[in-house]
Amino acid sequence: MKLILAITKENEKIIYEVCKENGFETPQVLTGVDSLKRFAIQELKNLNNYKQIIIDVDSTKESEEEIIQSIVAIKSMYNIRVIVVALGHEEGDRLLSKLFNEGIYNFVNAKTYYEQKEQFRNCLSAEGCQYKDAIRFRQKAEETKKNKVIVKKEYKTLKQFVNIAVAGTEKHIGVTTQAILITIFLKSLNMNACYICSTDKDEIKNIEILEGVTKKDNMYSYRGIDLYSNTNKIDAMQYGYDFYIYDYGTLNENTLDNFLSKEVKIVVGGTKVWETDETFRVLSLLEKIPEVNYIFNFSSDEEKAKFKRTLRGIVKNIFFSEYTSDTFNDNVNTEIYHEIFKDYIAEKSNKIEVIEKNSIFNFLKRGKK
Repeated sequence: MKLILAITKENEKIIYEVCKENGFETPQVLTGVDSLKRFAIQELKNLNNYKQIIIDVDSTKESEEEIIQSIVAIKSMYNIRVIVVALGHEEGDRLLSKLFNEGIYNFVNAKTYYEQKEQFRNCLSAEGCQYKDAIRFRQKAEETKKNKVIVKKEYKTLKQFVNIAVAGTEKHIGVTTQAILITIFLKSLNMNACYICSTDKDEIKNIEILEGVTKKDNMYSYRGIDLYSNTNKIDAMQYGYDFYIYDYGTLNENTLDNFLSKEVKIVVGGTKVWETDETFRVLSLLEKIPEVNYIFNFSSDEEKAKFKRTLRGIVKNIFFSEYTSDTFNDNVNTEIYHEIFKDYIAEKSNKIEVIEKNSIFNFLKRGKK
C-alpha cells in the first residue's frame, strides 16, 4: 500500500531523496497533474490508500482560491496529511497564510536545498508539523477569512423504474419511518422517488393534519417528498419516477406476493426479547430468498452482537438503523442505504462548493439578527 503521494512538476528529485535518506516509504509521484481542482474532483475516491499527500502549489497555474478549495476538499474528505510545497515563498505569503488558516500546518518553503530537505523531513515524520511549528505563517484574523468548502457527490441511476418493498415483522415496528427515510435519501441524491402507502388502512391520509402538506391530483407533498395513498398508487405510475417505495405494513400472507415481486426487498424488524418471535417468523418465511435486506430498529450494542452471531451464515444482509425522532430526516442511515442500493445508483462526479465567510449571503444573514 502506497502511503505517500506527491504532485509536482519540478521537485521530484528532492522528494525521492528525502524519502530514501530518512527511510520513508517510496512515494508515488505524479508530474502530469495540470489542474489541482480537477484532480480533487475526479480522484477523491482513489486516495484511501494514502496517508500523506505532497502538493507543489507552483505546479499549477490555477488561481489562489482554486488551489485553496482543492486542498481543503482533499483534507476534509480524507484523514490524510497535506504537505504544501511552495519553494521560495515568504512566510508572509498570502496563499500560505490562507492555507494555515484552513488547518494546513506542513509547509516546505525554504530557499536553500539543505533547508528544504530538513523541512521535508519534519513534515514527513511520524508526527509531522503541528500548529506551533507553522504559526509563523499566520496572519491576523481580519486579514485572512476562512471559507467553508463542501464536497458534494453527484449520483446517477443505473436502472429506471425500480420498485422497492418495505415490510415489517409486526405492527408499529417502524416500517413507515424506514420507507419515508429511504424516499428522502434517494431524493437527497437528486433521484426521482416517491412513497406509496400500500396498507389496507391507508394511513398516509393522516398526513393532511401536518402543517405544510399540500395535495394535488391525488398526491400529497410534504418537505419535497411525493406521497401516494393505496387507492391512488396507480397515479404515481404516470409520473415515471426512478424509484417507487412501497410501504406494505406487516409482512403476512396478504402482502407476501406483492413484497416478493419487487426488485429491492427490505424487512424491518426488532431485536428485543418480545419482538424476536415475529422476527424469526419472517426469517423462516423468507429463508430461501437471500437477497432480502433486514433492518433492525432500536437495538442495543449487546443485541446487535447477539443477532450477528445468531444469524451468521443464515442471513446475508443485516443492518441496524440509526435512531431518529424525525421521520423526514435526510441524514439518517445513509451508509446503510448506499449499501442496499449500490446496484441501482452510482457516483457520477464530485462537486466542490465554497461558502465564503464574507459572502453577501452571510452578510444578509447577519443583518437579520
